Amino acid sequence: MEGTRRRPWSDLQPELLSMIGCRLHTRMDVLRFRSVCSSFRSSIPTLRRDASRFPFRIPRSRRPDHFLSESTVYALETADGAASGRARWLLRLEESERGYIRILSLFSRRRMASLPRELPPVLDCLQFRIIEICREYTLEYDGRTGEGLEKVVVHPYCVRADQHQCLVYFIDVVGQLCYWKYGDENWSHLGGGYDDIVVYQGKVCVTDQFGSVSWIDSSFKLQKFSLSIDAGSCRCHRRHRKRLVISSGDLYAVDECIRHGGARHFRAYRLDRECWRWKEVRSLGNSAFFLGNGRSFAVPATEIDGCEGDCIYYVENASSYSSYFWEDVKAFSLTDRGHKDVDFWFISLMKRGAITLE
Repeated sequence: MEGTRRRPWSDLQPELLSMIGCRLHTRMDVLRFRSVCSSFRSSIPTLRRDASRFPFRIPRSRRPDHFLSESTVYALETADGAASGRARWLLRLEESERGYIRILSLFSRRRMASLPRELPPVLDCLQFRIIEICREYTLEYDGRTGEGLEKVVVHPYCVRADQHQCLVYFIDVVGQLCYWKYGDENWSHLGGGYDDIVVYQGKVCVTDQFGSVSWIDSSFKLQKFSLSIDAGSCRCHRRHRKRLVISSGDLYAVDECIRHGGARHFRAYRLDRECWRWKEVRSLGNSAFFLGNGRSFAVPATEIDGCEGDCIYYVENASSYSSYFWEDVKAFSLTDRGHKDVDFWFISLMKRGAITLE
């Protein structure tokens, strides 16, 4: 309305701040809320070290209980980065049951600790802008990643607000699709032959090894809504693995083919929502795709230092020894069909450890 004066966030009434604050359950959300201004900071206390609800226990009959863990990928932006509209780093953080923050690899469950020299060991949320990219879930037991559990999604996202509404879906290493809801004593199976699972447009969607996509309805039935990917462009007769990636509101499928000797080949397809067919794309433009073990995601490359557009980032080989971890991360360009080594700080050789946020 003309003549209306915009008021600062600090003018919000205390009772509104209190209502907002009581709905913040993650340490990171509380930190970001308290970093807005002094009135926001004084309206709610910091979370206790034991306030986290993760890992979230999921019982299994006659087998070890599993625990649902959550990690989040953030773009971390410094003050000078905000001025130029460019973030400096990507971080994947996980909050432990005791409230500690740990750094994980963007591609696996491997823990990392070394930080860029410019980045202080304590991240003051008043000096850094932290942008959430995506959340990733894993199932563990006895402190280890759940054996044979590959892809995990939670929908709706209500684990912290109301555990009684919790629904957990996962695909295991042999392609079996299962789900668990609060109160069940065991998993329920929905079939096999699936490669990936995501939440797209508010629905849980899965793709099979041929690229056909189905969504899971409220009665846990699979409703097919896309055709398969045309495999005529590749006649290697090897198994192709499909990865689902959401970028700028569109659903993409990355067709990964592992050839003789471990060489990898990628093709990318975008789902045409008018005819529900896959259309191959020859370029990702400004987007960069990251193919992780648990979840794949996309970021605008021009907003992340050291990141290139039209590239698919993936781990070719991973090995661990002693307390050190190493991942052979490469970038595949859709335009020139070439691979190259990547030297981002967050994938270099690192030790175990943790960082502090306040």
